[in-house]
Amino acid sequence: MEHFKANGKLLISGEYAVLDGALALAIPTKLGQTLEVNYSEPHTENPKLVWNAFLHDESLWFSAEFDLKTFEIILSSDQKLAKKLKELFQAIRKLNPDFLRTEIRNVQCKTRLEFPKDWGFGSSSTLVYLLAQFAEVDAFELNKLTFNTSGYDIACASAKTPIFYQNTPKERRVEAIEFQPKFADQLYFVHLNQKQDTQISVSKNYKDLSRDLDWLNGISALTYNLSQVETREEFEVILNLHEEMISSKLGLEKVKEQYFSDYEGSVKSLGAWGGDFVLITERPNCKAYFRKKGFQTILRFHDIFL
Repeated sequence: MEHFKANGKLLISGEYAVLDGALALAIPTKLGQTLEVNYSEPHTENPKLVWNAFLHDESLWFSAEFDLKTFEIILSSDQKLAKKLKELFQAIRKLNPDFLRTEIRNVQCKTRLEFPKDWGFGSSSTLVYLLAQFAEVDAFELNKLTFNTSGYDIACASAKTPIFYQNTPKERRVEAIEFQPKFADQLYFVHLNQKQDTQISVSKNYKDLSRDLDWLNGISALTYNLSQVETREEFEVILNLHEEMISSKLGLEKVKEQYFSDYEGSVKSLGAWGGDFVLITERPNCKAYFRKKGFQTILRFHDIFL
């Protein structure tokens, strides 16, 4: 049996801008995804890859079988997901032509998410990293051939500390940093439980916008300053400026204006706008405030930080 583990991720700053080379700050999360690989007794005829994916509550949410020689789908509980897995396997073969090519046994793969699937901690990025480890290929290259994200999520999968991440045509920068604010006990993550369609449309709109070097440098400066502040008040100033810069670029209303206009603390979108978690700074009775608004999942910084 082989066993692999990947961390989840949260992007604290640099959303969208990281796609064009801006500096981003991201944290790996305690909760991620695991992959367990088992092999049957030798089986010479038509060996299969059997895939079973489980949620954090141990319920089976996806299963499929693939021909091990061609990765053609034999059967699946979700054809769209099976096709994506097939794409991943075929991309792995491009990077490692010998991957499972001579295997004469059935290969059984079991994945388990450690977080609720709608949290946005990286069910796809953790899968890419897990498969890359299993197949002994470069996770960033596999990501580039498949999901083609900025790569910060892949970097978080193996990170042991918060990171600075920057992807430019010349190099990929992944730098371990200390990000343990003195006021960390005053930081919370609130899950918005929104549909992801908005995130997809916003991301597409961003890709149509012109590249603005001054704007990118401004986001990079805010990211760096965010890691250096000593007080919650300074932190809030930077969060608010960051929200304003992204809002102006996208032409979208900030999440605080949409849902929490009467909240006195800061509220910052994390990752793609339109869902998942927001970062908030504490005010008296803040948990009661957000729960009254209908948002029940409220996590402390130290609850999720690796």
